[in-house]
Amino acid sequence: MSNLPKRYDRATLVKISDLYYMHGLTQQEISEIAHIHRTEISRILKAARDEGVVSIAINPETTAVSQLVDFFKQKYGLREAVIVPASENGGNELNALSVYASMFLSKIIKSDDVIGLGWGSTLSSVISQFPTDKKLHDIKVVPLVGGPMGRIPSNYHVNYLTHRLANRLNGTAFVLDSPAFVRSKALRKELLANPNTQEILSLWTRVNIAIFGMGSSLITDSPDWQAFYENTNFKSYFSAEMVGDILSHPFDKNGKVTRDIDSILVALPLSALKKVPYSVGIAFGEDKVTAILAALRGGLLNTLITTEATAKSIKDLS
Repeated sequence: MSNLPKRYDRATLVKISDLYYMHGLTQQEISEIAHIHRTEISRILKAARDEGVVSIAINPETTAVSQLVDFFKQKYGLREAVIVPASENGGNELNALSVYASMFLSKIIKSDDVIGLGWGSTLSSVISQFPTDKKLHDIKVVPLVGGPMGRIPSNYHVNYLTHRLANRLNGTAFVLDSPAFVRSKALRKELLANPNTQEILSLWTRVNIAIFGMGSSLITDSPDWQAFYENTNFKSYFSAEMVGDILSHPFDKNGKVTRDIDSILVALPLSALKKVPYSVGIAFGEDKVTAILAALRGGLLNTLITTEATAKSIKDLS
């Protein structure tokens, strides 16, 4: 008789086993991230062995993911790649991605780090999965891009995300009092001269972990996208060959960034992002495939976190 707790499916066995056996996390760490009681983790791992998910290594469906990880690291010179195994039952991809992402980030974040954030629903979900760690100290969390021109859900706003993550990491949050887009070069110059903004710009030079989502030319009709860029001409940058954006910097299919926008944009330049020790791009879905591939081609990130289905689609186009 199976030892699998009734409310967990086989996909859960695979994911918990992958975190424990392949990523080397303790049962307590998995418990904190996945919000599953420590004793349940132990039962799930035993059930995984009984069900044949785990023998000497994770079963073939996770081996396939490992092969994808190797492909992306070798093909695009990535420092790290985290690919979430597909669920047999079509589970919540965003939730699974968020668990894996938060677990990976929890492992690399250490005291005295300066962490930079983008905005959006995916990052909001990832941060919601972070465990509270009171052992860390002197962490600073800083926005890497200004705020929206319109109204977006408050829990997607970059300033709110910095506060949420800082609270979980026992750190200090910083606020960027500027929209991402301004109406003139003169106004941008004035905003950048503000002492608060100067402090943010100084911290940008010290960021050692940058965490961001990726936009796509295929999502410009979504309500959140339109609200963020309300009353700007940002959509016009996607009218030609631009396929995606990172921190509101549009780029083409080869990851080449447009320079026209710099004079009205308040955001970390992508040239600086490339120098960050961990530049972590988190995105998934068929509407993001072309944009993620372009970002990889342009070397705009050195760490990718995505789902198995998205990774396979990207590989097919590579």
